Amino acid sequence: MEKGAVVTGISPVIEQLQDCRTDAERARWLLNIPTFTFYREQTAIYRALRKAGFMRGEQLVDLEISALLTVRDRFGRLPADVEDLLNAARTFMETLARKGGVK
Repeated sequence: MEKGAVVTGISPVIEQLQDCRTDAERARWLLNIPTFTFYREQTAIYRALRKAGFMRGEQLVDLEISALLTVRDRFGRLPADVEDLLNAARTFMETLARKGGVK
């Protein structure tokens, strides 16, 4: 640890989310983290997204966690409705990240 560094007890990945200043940055962060992070850090992620007022981000976390916990078919695929909802939410986040915000 660097001399004079402040120990926050928050994981570095959550600190990155908290450092995001716009919904576009938060969308990019949500799209780039490993999927298991949604489950492992869900409380801190929800807290940060709520504090920022980023409801669409909270909805994506809901869907990502749901997909992680959903029973798969015999080929390991998600049910079509879950896959469709998740893809739509990810597409929205991709658009938000690319355009820099909702117009």
